[in-house]
Amino acid sequence: MPGLLIYNAAAGTASKFPARRLLAELPAGTQLHEFVEGDDPAALAHAAREAGVAWIAVAGGDGTVEAVAGALVNSPIILGIIPCGTYNNFALSAGLPADPLEAARVIAAGATRPVDVGFVNGRPFFECVGAGLDAALFPLGEEIKSGGITKWFDLLLRARDYPRQHFELQLDRPLHEALGRSARSPRQWIAHVCASRRTAIRLRALMVTVSNGPYYGMNFQVAPHARIDDGKLTVSIFKRYSKLELAWHFFSIRAGRRAYAPRLATLSVGTIKIHGPRRLHAHLDGTLLDQWPLEIGIRPGALRVFTSTSPTSP
Repeated sequence: MPGLLIYNAAAGTASKFPARRLLAELPAGTQLHEFVEGDDPAALAHAAREAGVAWIAVAGGDGTVEAVAGALVNSPIILGIIPCGTYNNFALSAGLPADPLEAARVIAAGATRPVDVGFVNGRPFFECVGAGLDAALFPLGEEIKSGGITKWFDLLLRARDYPRQHFELQLDRPLHEALGRSARSPRQWIAHVCASRRTAIRLRALMVTVSNGPYYGMNFQVAPHARIDDGKLTVSIFKRYSKLELAWHFFSIRAGRRAYAPRLATLSVGTIKIHGPRRLHAHLDGTLLDQWPLEIGIRPGALRVFTSTSPTSP
């Protein structure tokens, strides 16, 4: 079964795991493409499809992995994820080993599983779509991540001055059904939702996120009940937070370090439209979206990946 390894040496931890070490763990005959600046991961994936490879493994961070994954949606080619980035949210959500050599052995073992793919305005996503405060802060966050420490002051100022925004959410099901198993939502919210059969919500909030899996950003477990193979999207509404409470919440859910007990309203849907009276900042897996409104859906089982465990396992 011919396969291809796309190796991004510039990824966060890749220097500790040279391509030759990874190839030694992968099936014999695996081809190698060493990713260089200017390469288009999606174009590489399309070329590999044309060449007839059966699977593509990506050793890199979420950006490289997800670009390749997007090109493999609804195709027979299997994706292998070798986490070599800074945060590796996709691998984490898929239940893969954090160690790149162990992840390569998972590919060699050959077990696969279908996972879901989210879509926003026709574009695939694998972690999260956000609108509001987190999207407004993303450009500064990326500068800080790249070493722009002096941007912390700008980020704090922008967060301080950011107002609650007006959101209109159009769901594919009545509110009382969308509440699902989110028993952790605030008591007043539960009472309101359970009494309502409407499919539309108007509210003011700092931000709204729509997740395909539990993690996004800096390993923020923003949707701990979300699973990448459950055929659903998890909508998190940050309505009842002060700025300080929101900052503390994100600090506390970093990599799931604390028990998940925020003042958060959570819904489970198949599709959702986010709009409102004015255009808001939005992002897709950390990439800014120059589109509004947002029409978001899920395609169950649209991508097959090598995996050692089920994403729905506890």
